[in-house]
Amino acid sequence: RQMSHAPRTWHRKLFEGKEGFQMSMRRVLQLGALALAVGLGGCGGGGGGGGAPGSAATLSGTVSYDAVPNTSGALSYNATVSKPVRGAGVDVVDAQSGAVLASTATDDAGRYSVTVTPQGLVSVRVRAQLARRAPGAAWDVTVRNNTQSDALYAMESPAFAVAGASASRDLHAPSGWGGSGYIGERTAAPFAILDTVYTAMNKVLSVAPGASFPPLRLFWSPENAPSAGSVSAGQIGTTSFVAASSGAAIYVLGKENVDTDEYDESVVAHEWGHYYQHAFSRDDSPGGSHDISELVDQRLAFSEGWGNAWSGIALNRRNYTDSMEAGQAAGMNMDLVANADGPLGWYREASVQSVLWQLNERTGFAGIHQAMAGGLRSTRTVTTIHAFAAAYGAAAPGSRSELSALLRGQLISGDTNDPWAINESNRGGLAAPAGAQPLYIPLMAGGGTATACVTNQFGEENKLGNFAYVRVTVPAARDYQITVSGPAGSDPDFDVFAGGRLLSSLGLGIRESATVSLPAGDVVLAVNDANHVSSNTCLNVSVSGS
Repeated sequence: RQMSHAPRTWHRKLFEGKEGFQMSMRRVLQLGALALAVGLGGCGGGGGGGGAPGSAATLSGTVSYDAVPNTSGALSYNATVSKPVRGAGVDVVDAQSGAVLASTATDDAGRYSVTVTPQGLVSVRVRAQLARRAPGAAWDVTVRNNTQSDALYAMESPAFAVAGASASRDLHAPSGWGGSGYIGERTAAPFAILDTVYTAMNKVLSVAPGASFPPLRLFWSPENAPSAGSVSAGQIGTTSFVAASSGAAIYVLGKENVDTDEYDESVVAHEWGHYYQHAFSRDDSPGGSHDISELVDQRLAFSEGWGNAWSGIALNRRNYTDSMEAGQAAGMNMDLVANADGPLGWYREASVQSVLWQLNERTGFAGIHQAMAGGLRSTRTVTTIHAFAAAYGAAAPGSRSELSALLRGQLISGDTNDPWAINESNRGGLAAPAGAQPLYIPLMAGGGTATACVTNQFGEENKLGNFAYVRVTVPAARDYQITVSGPAGSDPDFDVFAGGRLLSSLGLGIRESATVSLPAGDVVLAVNDANHVSSNTCLNVSVSGS
């Protein structure tokens, strides 16, 4: 199966005030189908002293959901277990007015307890939402239906009277599976997705307890299918992470008998790994379709290798699984350590994931997080396994030898002081001149021209050799004119990086030029031929004073 994610764009954080939140919840209730009605798992009644209406009472209970395991590629419905809904928002609602009387959140066992003063019938509503919970940390995660106006998923008990000083109500979200297909509402799906995110967040909090997470919205619908088109109609293409102007989002497949991912924890955790890069680190990947067996651009190899490795790190498992097709009875099962058939190297996500997963097993996640959130985030190179190695070497010097050995085992330079891959000799079989060393071609701003050759030898768009990298030494911060030209039939483009992407120049024609304000120091140009005209296209690159 090909896994892909959309290219990143700049975003702004969205914060929803209390009044706006209450309005959105009323909208959920009005939509009916999204306020997922479920049977009560344990309809315990009120206990205690027959309190009068209007007196305070303690309302408590446990919230759970059907979890369908995927250990080998296919969903195992016959092994379904009940798991607690952890960290989710709980509201006690006046059944007549819809007013929220009290709110709390479930604990790690799915339990909740809240004091209310009801005037009549109430119901308990559990939102598919994780809100800020730990001192010093912050997060806001919601699961929504992109085919129903992005409404927030929730499940709610039938109305009941609180007859004494205490009462209990348990809620359980069923899977809706009937033995050979879904016959009921798939109430558990949003809570299964939410629980995978909760697990991933807690892995970060285990080494960074004060971490603040940018708001994240996850979109799931039983109509979400692997086809391109209207997102509001469920045509989401694939399960993917997107960072857009509206904020960070993950879209999750849900089409029965085609491809469902709500119980594929590996897939959801992988995409959350891209969110992690967005929130705490950096990702310069060009995105696009990719396969575990392909030789791909170094930025893509690191990004997807990280996503795969992160799924295992967060979930504490060595394999990556993904169900699909009729009855969700087929799928893939990938070992995160054993490299798939093909050459080893920095251009294979299989090599990257093997290094990162084993590094976590041997040395723990703290050093990896420090490298991702520190040196890799600020590197003047692009984000690659070489840049990570240098960042890790600085963050965890006592574990350099462990990382070096793992890198060499994948035929990657074991130098943990070398973000520019100066000592990298593995070129992946690229034919010259595209495969010539060094990996970053040197160029001085203000004079001279560099020749950067690209190739379609291993495919187009985001494969090994599609991009050439120019390391520009900028003597002083000011405006410079960057020009890239190519032979007849070519269409040169370039991206500018300096501790992150500064500019993408994507014009038409054989000559591409832009004036860019560059900082002093090292700047990287990633140049390519958008037309992919041949297996040997050499581009002329210059950076002159503006």
